[in-house]
Amino acid sequence: MWDSVFKFIVKRTSVEPNYTKENCIAFKQGLTSCHICKDVCPHEAISFQRGKEVKIDDIDCTGCGICVQSCPSQALEAKLNYQVGAPIKCSQVKGGAQTIQCLGRLGPSDLLRLAGTKNKATLIRNDCANCKIGTEAVLENLQKNEEKAQLLAQLKNRDFSLDIQIHDSYDAIDNPEVLSRRDLLRGGFKGLQNTAAEALAPFDPGGNDETKLPREMQRQYRMIASSKPEPEQLVPWILPRVGEKCILCPICTKICPTQAFSRTFNVAEKGGTVLNLEPEKCNGCAACVRACPVKTISLDEDISWQELSGGLQEVFFKAPRKSDDDKDGTVSR
Repeated sequence: MWDSVFKFIVKRTSVEPNYTKENCIAFKQGLTSCHICKDVCPHEAISFQRGKEVKIDDIDCTGCGICVQSCPSQALEAKLNYQVGAPIKCSQVKGGAQTIQCLGRLGPSDLLRLAGTKNKATLIRNDCANCKIGTEAVLENLQKNEEKAQLLAQLKNRDFSLDIQIHDSYDAIDNPEVLSRRDLLRGGFKGLQNTAAEALAPFDPGGNDETKLPREMQRQYRMIASSKPEPEQLVPWILPRVGEKCILCPICTKICPTQAFSRTFNVAEKGGTVLNLEPEKCNGCAACVRACPVKTISLDEDISWQELSGGLQEVFFKAPRKSDDDKDGTVSR
């Protein structure tokens, strides 16, 4: 009985990230291809089942989010619930402000959403270096995600920065989108909803994360799209480039965590084989770069909005092989 109660409590209070094995490089290629999450976990809470599937110990995991921010394919995703447009503190800070287990769980889109219509997001932390939940790696990841968030904010011609404060206790509950009494009485509750939605629109484009594509990846794409960039404008995205040495083997199509690559055989009119890429599905994890047997794939950060939003594109074409008769100038029958 007590064992069942204990398991129920653990399940209800679990802080370990969600794991989507289909998006995991190790699951696609094997443990030798990627084990970053296991290496960076400061609590040795991550192991692999059957040599390739991530297993997270729900007792040892503290929910620091270090593995989430380090996963190149975003197969690990933090469970988050927070008020958009308001400051947030880590669980090691006392007080009445909204709280998450660790600030290391926040991705670039989360930081922008927390900012609302302000140009900064306020985060409250304690002593990360001596924390029982995370380590100083949390601060390093926050800095990297701040830089990514700044690139997204620039698309809307806005500045963005993090205001990271150190406190033992933080009681201020700040709602930056304060509505006047007149506005509230004039529009009623519906007006309140509409005004709040308009206020948050710059950094909260909405949308449902219904596919198996990583949530952070989907949100960043929607944020870029909502900025309505010009077709030739460069956007913060990474895509693979396929060189002339491509042999059209199936490796990149099989190991791609998000199935961004595909092949088409006997292409209409011109025959041959085409290697296709769906840019909006690529998260720049570099799994294809490492796995390519002829090392002809590289990553490019100079991506235009036209390329990213243009849908399925041909990245390599191989003409059909000529028969011996064709080589002699005769036609095969």
